[in-house]
Amino acid sequence: MLSIEEFRAVFAAAPDGFVIVRADGTIRAVNDKVQQLFGWSAAELEGQPIELLIPAAIRDRHRSHRESFLRSPHDRPMGAGLDLTATHRDGTPFPVEVSLSPWTTPAGEVQVICSVRDVREYRRLQNFSEGALRASEEERKRIARELHDDTAQRLATLILRVRQLAGESDDTARSQLFEQVRSEIVEAADEVKRMARGLRPPELEELGLALALQAHVRNLRESGVFHVRAELGHVDPHLDTTAKLALYRIVQEALSNARRHSGSESAVVRLAFEDGAVVAEVTDRGKGFPLATAVDGQRGLGLIGMQERATMIGGRITVDSVPGDGTRVRVVVPVEAETNDG
Repeated sequence: MLSIEEFRAVFAAAPDGFVIVRADGTIRAVNDKVQQLFGWSAAELEGQPIELLIPAAIRDRHRSHRESFLRSPHDRPMGAGLDLTATHRDGTPFPVEVSLSPWTTPAGEVQVICSVRDVREYRRLQNFSEGALRASEEERKRIARELHDDTAQRLATLILRVRQLAGESDDTARSQLFEQVRSEIVEAADEVKRMARGLRPPELEELGLALALQAHVRNLRESGVFHVRAELGHVDPHLDTTAKLALYRIVQEALSNARRHSGSESAVVRLAFEDGAVVAEVTDRGKGFPLATAVDGQRGLGLIGMQERATMIGGRITVDSVPGDGTRVRVVVPVEAETNDG
């Protein structure tokens, strides 16, 4: 049997937040995790209504639910299918899961032990996983469409050309048809190479990160709609294959965002080794965007994807954007020693 002191120690050190609420809805006690989650001290919270931790817009509804719960108290486990929101001292809302356990004191008063779990990270990963799945399916559809609409059509045309060539008796016409077939085969092969390069750039493994990015930049420039200035240093000795691919995809996504959303016709890519870290930056002087609204839509998915890739290789990413003053995406990957894996 645990002593009172041991119970208090467990209560204080629990990884989830614990709030003990009296029957009148006031807070009796909180543990350290609640203070971290909500930004209030225990002394500030004790005696306050539990609705202080609820967004203002739903406090009346919560009060009604609380009173209903106390009329028929029962255990309610975590993840009971409820989409719940709490609010920080500064007014910032965040998603939570809450379990409720009624408890009768020795004096006969019914109180409620509330366990509060911050699920921001879980929701972020969940949203990313769902978004990544959607993006993967969209990419599959795009590739299938390109294969059907372009490559398959080219091959079908080539079959007709070859049949025509086989039946052509005139030497001059046959020579012209042969040259036409050869030209169309070259175009089809180039298209297949372009698609393959988009899926996994061969330059990355053959030539290194800087030259792979240079090839990507050159392709953007040759498209005629977006100019990219590249300042690319040799950083491969400091990166393994996974890190090179992650940085390539981050820069690729950042450039794609700049081209589609910034309103600018140009951007700058920088890659360097500085102060014991590999640094990659993409900067544009476009219209920028408010970061607080960037979590929705395809742009939000792209930002989350970049963050996940950076985290995967032990890096950190910062996105600085001011409406009307452009955007900078900066990735810093600390390295301890040369890790060139050839």
